[in-house]
Amino acid sequence: MEVTYNISINESYYRTLIDRYYRQRPFVFRLPIQFGILAFAGATAFGFLIIAPLGTRVVFALVIAASIFFGGVAVTKWAIFQRFRYRADFGAIASITMSEAGLRASGPHVQGKWDWAAYPSAVRYPRFVNCGRRSRVVRCIPSTPKNITAFGLEFNYN
Repeated sequence: MEVTYNISINESYYRTLIDRYYRQRPFVFRLPIQFGILAFAGATAFGFLIIAPLGTRVVFALVIAASIFFGGVAVTKWAIFQRFRYRADFGAIASITMSEAGLRASGPHVQGKWDWAAYPSAVRYPRFVNCGRRSRVVRCIPSTPKNITAFGLEFNYN
């Protein structure tokens, strides 16, 4: 049996891809945790270095921590999306066929075929299949037809 996905490589696809990539990372490498640690360290350093009343130091430290935490996560996701947005395949339709033999993918600029042996660390999650991360490439495929709406896909059984 083959399952074919026709993926629109657009903004919603890449935003979902970025979110899922950081969700599957080890706990310390998730964006909110990284920027939470950085915000705590920055606010603590600021609180100890400024000469002011305690209340003023606490307010400024909280403002700095919130700016680092929320701003860092948002700016990082935005910067990664900008890198994807200017790729040649942005806005195109890609076709991915998943079968017992492996994966076949084709788009307007490239075609490829990979056996499952190329993905020794493939993991099936309840909502998607993560084929692995090699050389800074993330490959996620929805696992069932009901989960395709998050990726903006069309679904065909062959």
